[in-house]
Parts: sequence; C-alpha cells; structure tokens
Amino acid sequence: MKSKNDIINASEIKSISIDNNTLSMSEIITKIDALSKNENPYHVSKEIEDLKSIFYIKLKEENQEKILTKNLDEEESQKEKLNPLEINFKAVFNNYRKIKSEFRKKKEQEEKKNLKTKKQIIEDINTLSKEQESIKITFEKFRILQEKWKNTGHVPITENNHLWQSYHHHIELFYDFIKLNKDLRDLDFQRNLEEKTKICEKAEALVKEKSIHKAHEKLQELHEHWRNIGPVERTYREPIWERFQQTSKEINKQRNNYFLEKKEKDTIRLEKKKIISAKIKLLASDNQTTHTQWKEATNKCHKLQEEWKNLGGLNKEYNKIAWEELRESLNDFYENKKTFYKEKKKNNKEQLNKKISICEKAEKLISSKDWKTTTTKFINLQKEWENSEFTPGKKSNEIWKRFRSACDTFFKAKKRYYKKIEKEQQESYREKEKIINQLETFQNSSNSKKDIETLNELNKKWEKIGYVPKDKININSKFINLLNLKFSDLGLTKKELENVQYKNKISVIKGNTKAINSEQKSIRNKIENLQKEIIQYENNIAFFGSGKATKPLLEQAQNKINNVKSDIENLKQKIKLLNKA
Repeated sequence: MKSKNDIINASEIKSISIDNNTLSMSEIITKIDALSKNENPYHVSKEIEDLKSIFYIKLKEENQEKILTKNLDEEESQKEKLNPLEINFKAVFNNYRKIKSEFRKKKEQEEKKNLKTKKQIIEDINTLSKEQESIKITFEKFRILQEKWKNTGHVPITENNHLWQSYHHHIELFYDFIKLNKDLRDLDFQRNLEEKTKICEKAEALVKEKSIHKAHEKLQELHEHWRNIGPVERTYREPIWERFQQTSKEINKQRNNYFLEKKEKDTIRLEKKKIISAKIKLLASDNQTTHTQWKEATNKCHKLQEEWKNLGGLNKEYNKIAWEELRESLNDFYENKKTFYKEKKKNNKEQLNKKISICEKAEKLISSKDWKTTTTKFINLQKEWENSEFTPGKKSNEIWKRFRSACDTFFKAKKRYYKKIEKEQQESYREKEKIINQLETFQNSSNSKKDIETLNELNKKWEKIGYVPKDKININSKFINLLNLKFSDLGLTKKELENVQYKNKISVIKGNTKAINSEQKSIRNKIENLQKEIIQYENNIAFFGSGKATKPLLEQAQNKINNVKSDIENLKQKIKLLNKA
C-alpha cells in the first residue's frame, strides 16, 4: 500500500517540472522514479516514454564520445561494460512497467466488478418498477440505487455506452411507473434540478481556471456526474441543459484556442529545430581533416543541440518529426566522426609500427664502437623520427622513451669514450713535450754514431706516444723540424739526411690513414710525371744523329734519364715505407 506521502499528483509534478530535454541522465532517472509513484501510472505514461526517448539519445551521444575518445572500434565498444546509468535507468523503468501492469490488472478487475454491480443496479431498478409496496418506500429504494450507481466506478469501455443507455431506459420506465405519485416525482425532479444547477455553477467557475488541462479534466468529471443524475421537470430540461452546454462550449473553445495557439508556436519552434538539425547535418558534411577541427566541430554540435533543447517541447506529432530529424543529423555527424577516428587509428597504428622499427634499428646500434658512422646513422634515425607523424597515447610515449634511451645510451658511451681519448691525448701531449725538451737540450758529441742512435731512440719514443689534441697538433711539426735540424748538425750526406728526414716524417703521420693516402697519392703523381719526363728524353734522343758532334748531347740526355730513374726508385722506396706505416 502506498502512503499519502508516496502518492504524487500528475498536475503537481507538471507544475514544478522543467523542460525534460534539459535534464541530465541521472535527473531523468530520478524523475521517472518520482512519476512512478503517481496514483494513476497511465496519467504519466506519455511523459515517461518521452523521458525514455531523451535518455537513450543522451546515452547514445555519450557512448559515441566514449568510442571516439578511447579510439574503440565497433567490436571493442560492444565489449565495454554497460553504462551504470543505463543499469539504473532500466531498473527504474522496469519498476514503472511493473507498477503500470499491476495497476492495469487491478483496474480491469475493478471494471469487471463495477460492470457486474451496475448490471445488478439496472436489474434492481427494473424489479422496483414491478413492486406492489408503497410508492414512498419504492422511491427511497430507487434513490439508494441511484446513489450506488453514482458511486460505482468505471466499467470496461466496450460496455460503457450500451450500459448507460440501458440504465437511462430503465430510469425512464421507473418514472413512468411512479408518475401516479406526482409529489414524489416532483420532489425528485427538484433534487435533480438542484444537482444540475450546482454542476452548471461549477462549470461556470472553470471558465476562469488558468490551467486548461485542469479545466478540461474537471469538465469531463462534471459531464460524467451529469449523466448519472436523473431527469428534471420538462419545463427546465432544455434551459438547464443549454446553460451547461453553453459553458462547456466556452471551456472547450478556450481549450481549442489554446491548442491552436500552441500548434502555431509549435510550428514556429519546429521550423527552428529543423534549421538547427540542418546546421548539424551541414556540420557533418564539412571536411574536417584533423583532431582539432573535429574537436571544434563537436563543440559546435553540442552548442547546436543545447540551442535545439532550449527551444522547448512540442506536441506529440511535431516532437516525433523534430526528434527524427535531430537523430538523423546527429547520426550523420557521429558516423562521419567515427569514420575519421577509425582511419586515424589505423594510420596511428601504421605510424607506431614505423616508430617501433626506428627504435629497433637504434637498439641494434647501441653497442657499436664505430663512433663516426654510427653517429651519422643515429642522426638519420632521429630525423626520420622527427619527420614521422605525431601519434597520441601511452604506447607512443613508451616507444619514444625506448628510442630516446637507445640514443642516450649510445651518445653517453661515445662521450665517455672521447672524454677518455681526450684525457689520453692530453697525457700524450705532456709526454711529447718532455721529448721536445730532451731534443732541445741535446748536444752533439764526438761520437756521431751514438748521437744518431740517441736521436733515433727519441724518435721511436715519439712514435709510441699516441695522438695529441687537435689544437696542439703543431707539436708534431715542431718535433720533425727540430729532429731534422739535429740530424743535419751531425754531418750526414744529403741522401742520408733526406732518408732520415723522410722516415721522421713517416713516423709523425704513422697511423693517420688520411695523411698516408694523401702522401702516397702525391708520390705516385711525381712518379708519373718523372716517367713522362723519361719518355720525352727518349723521344729527343731518337732525333739525334750518330755523328761525333751529337755524342755529348746523347750522353747528357742519358745521364738525365738515369738520374730521373734514380729519383723514381727513391720515390718507390718511400711508398714502401708508407705501406709499412
């Protein structure tokens, strides 16, 4: 049983309600729960169905946003858990349906019971018409039966008209039966007139009622009451009916005017809503090609929806048209949006795979000690990463950290290596400075052979010392010049001195592939030029005669050829030395 506090009148709910379209999903659930407690669930049936429609439109919009935000596809979205709000909604809505079903069953039972009661009342009136007891007692019984009819509720609608006609037929038969007792009949006519006059007064008061809906419902109740009251004296029959009918027409006219005016307003609102739906449809057909553009378009779509909702509700017919157009435009918009993000997701996956490939290439190079070549490869991989498209998400960040870790590992190792090399080069420089100091303080002795050994020993020490920093590379030239100077002071022949000096030069460039290759190339060019010179001399000899006068010229040319060949041989020896460096 419902307590009085649980029973809520539908008109009271409507008087405090706002436009249902502006309600959130949780507020819709709360309102349906409140409406379910109405004493007659059929009075709120239409509104609850409207709320159901609004709830699922909002839920669909939220699910669309969820799919797109999480980049889910259709299959993944179906695996998502049911929205908690939808679970609550279904529980509340199913509870209303259960209440409605129980109410209908109870109402059907009551109507069947009422039908049986009213049929029995008609039978009892018919029996009264045949009784032989006093008219006064019979009439009292008749009044009791009339009151019982009046207080008996509705019957099944299929039986209502036939039953009412049968009732009035038997009422007329009864009056025919008691017409011999005029006083009783007049008294009943007077009572009926008074009752119908009260009905007219109540109807006339409804003309000033502000609520059209309330006035209409009350008028229907008055008509039902009118039908249950017996006849009045013939003289007053037409005037009292005319009075009631006139008032009814006035109330009905007000109601018709209200609905005509409402329909006119609804027509204007419908056109405005159609324009908004068209704007959303146009928004859906715009060529959005970036996430930012779709974000802006979605914000515009939401604003248009709010504008659509703020226009207020429409009548049932127009409301259906407006909602269908809005749904169609929203479906187009979100379908296009979903397609965009589906393609974007596919592209993101491809870009992610490219970045994983870059990352894997980088990780293979981490332990490489070919610093120069590998550095170039890392720089190219970094450029390739920078030129790839941005991919959002946690996985992308993980791949970026992985790639950055590979780069950092290599470049830190490279930095440590060159820091160590720099330290070694500084140490080499200090060692070479010591040799320079030794060489500068070196003095020739009487034993040139021992001096040569000493100088060669210093040269060997120099060769064993590693590279020096680039900004101090001039120490090598200083050493060669100083060493050559010391050797020249020892009185060596030109050729011996040249050999020593060249060996010293080789000792300086030893290990420097670039310098050695450059020296080899220079010597080969000299050899090539000298070979051309020999060919020229030999061509000139061919033009000399065999006379006595040309003999000195021939000898001179031959000496030159021999000298050039000797130079070529010396250059070849230098190449051999370079090959061993």
